[in-house]
Amino acid sequence: METNKEVDLREIFEILAKKWWLILLLTVLGAGIAFGVTVKYVTPVYEAKTVLYIGNENSVLAPLDISLGQLEAGSQLLVDYKQIALTRLVTNEVIKNLGLNISYEEFQKNMVIENVGDSRLFTVGFRHPNPETARIVADELAKQLSVAVLQIVGIENIRILDQALLPQVPAAPSKYLNTAIGALLGFLTSLFIIFMMFLLDDTVKNEEDIEKLIGMSVLGNIPEFKKEA
Repeated sequence: METNKEVDLREIFEILAKKWWLILLLTVLGAGIAFGVTVKYVTPVYEAKTVLYIGNENSVLAPLDISLGQLEAGSQLLVDYKQIALTRLVTNEVIKNLGLNISYEEFQKNMVIENVGDSRLFTVGFRHPNPETARIVADELAKQLSVAVLQIVGIENIRILDQALLPQVPAAPSKYLNTAIGALLGFLTSLFIIFMMFLLDDTVKNEEDIEKLIGMSVLGNIPEFKKEA
């Protein structure tokens, strides 16, 4: 006879309390495995960024007082310049000048172009397992972007403010994030195992289990007598 076991939350919480050691064990184990795999098998990637500024196209030195209209125009130019940086005109020139053994698609995936707040500053960066390569590519990318803008738009208004520094700390992977994810997976695995143990446990433990099993009330019970020596 098949029976469907009803889920008793109180009973589940009691089982979780009894199996705390299993929850702790799998959580720590998951965190340890994730940390070990990240440190030993995942290649760290470094990110270097060059800071650029979209200046006034009418003069070599842009004035400090910038109107709202100029900021809006600069924001639109920033969108255009981002797209220009992603073109083959720029990326292929960087690849050729530096002698990189990398495809255009792979180069694009490792490019990082970001705004700096609401200003007319933006950064062009590159990610690579070698921090020195990341730095060199970021600077060359900024240089070739300036050249391409002059060729396409006909104005020379991009200035390199800060060249890329040699990154000291990997941008990815995050050991702490991966460890936290591993701990969470271990914790969820322990809950799944305990819940399955609860569902598959068909042993009779008390009178309530008997009533649920046969659908009849228990009239009484026979106490256990210990035999006197």
